Amino acid sequence: MKYHILMFCVLMICLVSPGIASAEIQITSSKKTYSHGDYLSIIISVSEVTGDNAIMHIIDSDGVKSTAIQIQIKNAVTTITSPNSFDVSIFKEGEYQIEIEYAGQKGTTVFEIVDSGNTVMPLASNVVVPEWTHGTISDYTFLKFLADSSTISLQGGAILENIKIPPWYKTNGLWWADKKISDAEFVNGLQYLLDERIIS
Repeated sequence: MKYHILMFCVLMICLVSPGIASAEIQITSSKKTYSHGDYLSIIISVSEVTGDNAIMHIIDSDGVKSTAIQIQIKNAVTTITSPNSFDVSIFKEGEYQIEIEYAGQKGTTVFEIVDSGNTVMPLASNVVVPEWTHGTISDYTFLKFLADSSTISLQGGAILENIKIPPWYKTNGLWWADKKISDAEFVNGLQYLLDERIIS
């Protein structure tokens, strides 16, 4: 009789309990406060890897939601870093929320963007700089790109098509693309070469 009561209790627990829960998700950002020019880095932790992609949205302080960003989840802990830094022309100062949905569960975290007066490479630099370092685009096109966005200032205000940047400075471009040096370090070095007329 005790055996039957025990089996009945086990059966009831199985029927009443919700079963295996959906994969839980936690999100943390590398910082709570970012400046323009910083790269967003977040850590996504899930209790179960289901094979599904996570869907991420960034929501600004006005409640405007970004387009969906798909993130592959192959491990219990996934770290992602944005390919572009926070550009002042896109990300205004204020509080932002990251919302990620994965396997039927949602996780959120918040961060803030402040304007610290940082030197910031313009949008699309992550494409333009590598093309310049590999010789796909000319020194003229590269400098015009930076001058048009007011990232660098030119003495005399014009760029000649035969302008030459010392070839060794392309190493700095590779370092910048690999995030080994900051936007400010890369731009300040280039501006120094212009101001000292080393770029002629």
